[in-house]
Amino acid sequence: FADEVVFYAETLAVPARRNIDSESVIAGAQLFNQVNCTACHHPDFITQTGEVQLGGVPAPDALKGQHIYPFSDMLLHDMGPGLADNRRDFTANGNEWKTRPLWGIGLTKTVNPGAGFLHDGRAATIEEAILWHGGEAEQSKNNFIALAPTERQALIDFVMSL
Repeated sequence: FADEVVFYAETLAVPARRNIDSESVIAGAQLFNQVNCTACHHPDFITQTGEVQLGGVPAPDALKGQHIYPFSDMLLHDMGPGLADNRRDFTANGNEWKTRPLWGIGLTKTVNPGAGFLHDGRAATIEEAILWHGGEAEQSKNNFIALAPTERQALIDFVMSL
């Protein structure tokens, strides 16, 4: 039975995007690229087609060669002293964090109204999470800050649509 539960959890679909025809979301997608959020939150990938393991179990063929949109590069990045906890985690030092996939992030508060954002939940909103970015993401944060308020909202609307 446990194998079936693991298979279900590993193959559960990502929530569908929302509001994709909204003018604000469309404008926000362009701004997401413009401020260089895509340097770490890379929009899409094709999953591997060879022998793939999920938790030590061969991946189902249905997961191979899929075009996915996680909005993550799945890599470690130095996020600066503001987010540092100075604790090593395997190869990550205390300043490094794996880029969180953004797919489904717009439903976070729907699923758990008390949830926060970032690795430790310290940010109450997406905007606050962006403003906590530092280190390698410092310039992108500064680019976001330099946007007009309506542009910042459009970028947030885009992220919430994921």
